[in-house]
This record gives sequence, C-alpha cells and structure tokens, in this order.
Amino acid sequence: MALVLGLSFGAVPASTAPITSPVGGEQLTGKGKIVNLGEGSDPLPQVWAKTWVIANAETGEILAAKGPHVLRAPASTLKTLTALTLIPQLDPSTMIKAKKRAVSTYGSKVGLVRGRDYTANDLFYALLLPSANDAAMALAQGAGSVKTTLKQMNQVADSLGALDTVAKNPSGLDAPGQVSSAYDLATIGRSALTMPYFREVVATTKHEFANKKKSKTIYTQNRMLLGNFKGTLGLKTGYTTNAGRTFIGAAKRKGTTYIVSLMGIKEASSTAAEKLLTWAFANGDKVTPIGVLGQNTLPAASLDANGPSNMDTTADAEITSQPVSTATAGSGPDGLAVGWMILFTAIVAFILYGVRSTFAQRKNRGRVTGRGKITLEG
Repeated sequence: MALVLGLSFGAVPASTAPITSPVGGEQLTGKGKIVNLGEGSDPLPQVWAKTWVIANAETGEILAAKGPHVLRAPASTLKTLTALTLIPQLDPSTMIKAKKRAVSTYGSKVGLVRGRDYTANDLFYALLLPSANDAAMALAQGAGSVKTTLKQMNQVADSLGALDTVAKNPSGLDAPGQVSSAYDLATIGRSALTMPYFREVVATTKHEFANKKKSKTIYTQNRMLLGNFKGTLGLKTGYTTNAGRTFIGAAKRKGTTYIVSLMGIKEASSTAAEKLLTWAFANGDKVTPIGVLGQNTLPAASLDANGPSNMDTTADAEITSQPVSTATAGSGPDGLAVGWMILFTAIVAFILYGVRSTFAQRKNRGRVTGRGKITLEG
C-alpha cells in the first residue's frame, strides 16, 4: 500500500526537511577546493577533476576536498555500494542462474549465458574487476530481485550518512536521477573496506572466471593497482558518457590508510588519485581536518546473516518499521483495534484507488524521489 511505502527507509522529503549544515562538517560546501593547511604543509596538488575528497580511512577525517557534496552521476563506482549491500547476503558459494535481464544488460560485460549457473564469488569478481554490468544485475536478482536490492542499496547509503546518493540500478549505468557525491563515494568505499572479502577481491589483478567447462581470465581495470603504487588496496573505477571518469581508491603505508574519491576526472584516474594520496601521506599530520566521513560500517543491530535485518529479500516485499504478527492481530483488545485500523486503511485505499482511476488520463506530473528533485552538474 502507498501508506506503507511512505515509511520505507525512513526517508524525509527534501521539501520538508529542516535546513541544516552540510553532512560531515560546516566547511563542506560549494564547488571549490577546501583545505586547512598547517605550518610546513605542502599546497594541494593540481588535480583535474570536477569534485574529489581525500580522507583518513580509519578515523574518517577529511584532509581536503573539492565540491564534496556536488551531485554527479557515479558511473561504476556505484558498484561499490552494490557489493557493500550484497556481500553480507550472498555466500560466495551460492549458485545464481543468469536470467534474460542480466544477460541483455548493455555496456561492460563478462559474457553471462542465459540459463547457466554461476557462483556468487565469480560474479563478485566480475562486478569489481572488469566492472561487468551483467554480473551486477545477476547478483541483484540472485539476492531476491533488482527492485529489492535497490531499496536495500538506498537504505544502506542512508544508514552510512551517504545522503547524496540515489541508486536507480545496481550497475551504475547512467539513469535519470541516479547520483552520488565525492563525499558519499568516499564514505561508501571506506565502509566496504571493512569487509575482508571485499578487500581481497578489489586488491586482485586477475581472476579465473568459470565459463561452462572452461574458464576465462578477467582483469582489473584499476591502473593504480596495476601500476604498483605503493600500498595500494585497490577499490573501484567508473566511466560513462554522462559521468565521465569516476574513481575510488585507497592505499596503506606505515599503518595509515587514506581513501580518495574523484568524479568528473579530466586526466587518467590513477594519476589524479595518486597525486592526492601522495600529498596525504606527506601532509596528513600537518593539516587540520575540514570534516568527517559518514559511518564506517552499518549499525550492528541492523545486520544479520542475510543482510540488514529490517530488509525482506523477497521479490515484492515492502519494508515496514513494526510489522504486526498475524498470530496476534485478531486477539484481545489490542488485536481488535488493529483489525479496525486495517479495515479503515483498506477503505481509504479503495477510495484513493477510485480517485486515481478518475484522473488516470491526466498528464503525469513527474515523480519526485525521497530526496527531492535532482539536477546534475553538466
């Protein structure tokens, strides 16, 4: 019911949300560069990208940024959120059958064959190394449905404080209203790095992908990893016509890990990322943080073996905050009250349906997401 859907994810419509300071800190505004240089610190390197964030992955402290909350299309860096959402739900040994929708997905593909079974492990490697869109779709379907996976992805983003992110598909392919920000990508990447399995996959340069009786070798697209940048942990590349180049990278040296996210990159992604990471390792203790990334991991209470415990992974499930047990819904005074509420809700829904039918021929006024209308930066 529409009344139930309105409660999903706890989203607050942008038009009614109170005006507050930027997520992560007061300084995280605008489109320009932001840094608090200290005594003896080096100036920021020249990085050719529309927006970026460089932060300490352990503490979440942001050392510097450019347009951290500017909304842009994320391209395949969104697959990091897909992995973060689905890895807790799918055991690597889970067998997933490739369906028509996955096989027919366009763009970068690993070449799934309709009706053939693949392990979730192979699909995760295909998702994160060659950035296979067919693998993204197959994983989403294997976890229940694409619709449910998208609900979960948006809920995961919200729970981390990545409130700029709106996922419309699990692959990152350009879609109306699908956006993120450098702040959110760094937050999501930082959280994903807390999962040992994710770290293992993104740090791999090649993998043998099972294909019927034979296998084929798939390779990472991360040139920072292939170029042996000292301490590289890997992470995720991205590119679409609308987004341009996007990138999330991380490296660890002498016990300190820095994470970088960039969007709208106008030079080699690895070059841009390495400039910022090199600067961070040299100046991390000489600058005053300008803000902090969102939560490092999902709240422990919301996770179980099947992913977030308040998420139903069935195909058409709706998420509610306090479901009513069918065993008690009709017993006792409280049960009677609930019964009358259900009946009243059904009557209201019937009336609304009639009104909707009356005006069915009117022009659609457009759909507004839970975060309001979004305009992409050109």
